[in-house]
Amino acid sequence: MFRRSIVAVALVAVPIVAPRPQVVVTGVVFDSVSRRPLAGALVQFVRDSARTQVLSATTDSSGAYRIEGVRPDTYLAGFFHFAIDAVGIDLPARSITIDAASPRRIDFAIPSAKTIVRAVCPAESRQDSVGMMVGHLRDAETGLPRIGTVTVVWWELVISQGSIKHDRRIIPVKTTADGWFALCGLPATIDLTASAHADSAESGVVEVRLPAGGLLVRDFRVSEADSTIAVYADTAATDSARVRVATLRRGAARLTGVVHAAKGKAVVNASVSLPGSGLETRSLDDGTFSLAQLPAGTQTVEVRAIGFEPKRVAVELFRDRLTTVDVLLDTPVHTLDVVKVFGKGRSGLAEFDRRRRAGWGRILTMADIEKRHALRVSDLFRTMPGVRVVPTGAFGSIVLLRGGCRPTVYLNGMRLSDDAGNDLDQLASPNELTAVEVYNAAGRPAEFWGNNCGSVVLWAGTMPR
Repeated sequence: MFRRSIVAVALVAVPIVAPRPQVVVTGVVFDSVSRRPLAGALVQFVRDSARTQVLSATTDSSGAYRIEGVRPDTYLAGFFHFAIDAVGIDLPARSITIDAASPRRIDFAIPSAKTIVRAVCPAESRQDSVGMMVGHLRDAETGLPRIGTVTVVWWELVISQGSIKHDRRIIPVKTTADGWFALCGLPATIDLTASAHADSAESGVVEVRLPAGGLLVRDFRVSEADSTIAVYADTAATDSARVRVATLRRGAARLTGVVHAAKGKAVVNASVSLPGSGLETRSLDDGTFSLAQLPAGTQTVEVRAIGFEPKRVAVELFRDRLTTVDVLLDTPVHTLDVVKVFGKGRSGLAEFDRRRRAGWGRILTMADIEKRHALRVSDLFRTMPGVRVVPTGAFGSIVLLRGGCRPTVYLNGMRLSDDAGNDLDQLASPNELTAVEVYNAAGRPAEFWGNNCGSVVLWAGTMPR
């Protein structure tokens, strides 16, 4: 006899939890300082309820990013990029709530230049004629931050009380512990020169130009020279009486490149130099050039060629490494045809002609200047007896008279400040000069009186009157 077993099965209702929806968040990161999308920025979303969960994405070349699998919640959102460190500001994370119905496009941006200037330089932020330069000072070899000083220099032409003064303005600033610096109140839209040093390590001198009321980001790399060469202003017999006017720095960096004009046409026989090193070369038939024994760090390549305005290009050089640079001479110099003016002579011109005929000093007429094909004003003095041209550590050269002394300088009959002779190349270009007069202390006319060295008289844009 069989028994039938009945088994009861109890069914328990289990609630089904629907998965929380996930959304895709997209957006663009924009650099308001350079006014272009920011590529390579790391965008991160951190859930406020679970700080360990981080969602991230990197922006592409158009500054766009895309993050998938974002669950509705409250997030701390932000982005990271070296450009933020360069301007020296902190961008706090934004609190963003995301739900299924919220917009899924979230954009980020580095603040505008005016906003940054207002935060760092509040006193000058409302002046359109000034700007700010920020950046980092780093070691040329390791790339690590250095504590040091960044210095900006420029010249101002001041006309007062019937005289012209060429004043030199210098602003130094110390870097922070992480190498960051900020220079406020710099004149905008004019050429400035800047350099950096940290202990015995130095950079070269580079040209910078700030936008009006804006911001310039500029880093500097410094290095110690492998060797230095001292340049003295005179030939005194004793070392104690010798005056050092420049120290030329040498190293193990190498530089090659090509000099060309519009449409890629090679520029032959262009002068290529690295100011502060005393080294110079010429471009070959294909426009190429090479320089060696250069100091590492932030440096400037200066290129000069007949028929073009000089070009200066900032480069980063490294010890025992080759750097390549492409130099475009994009501003031709247009020369005017000779204009002959017929008429009665003026007394001023007669005085100039009298000095020339009397043989006082050494005089170059306009015809003499044209024959020399000088690239710089200082080049006009290189073949003059009793005159020596000494390169400086920056872009120019010092003109010294016999005995290694600095002359008094006159421009169009007006006496300039005592330091104007430190760099005649800043006063004019050779094609602007109509005459040059050089006198020693004993043989100069009374109207060009000055120090115990002598006088250099430049006539620019007008014949002597």
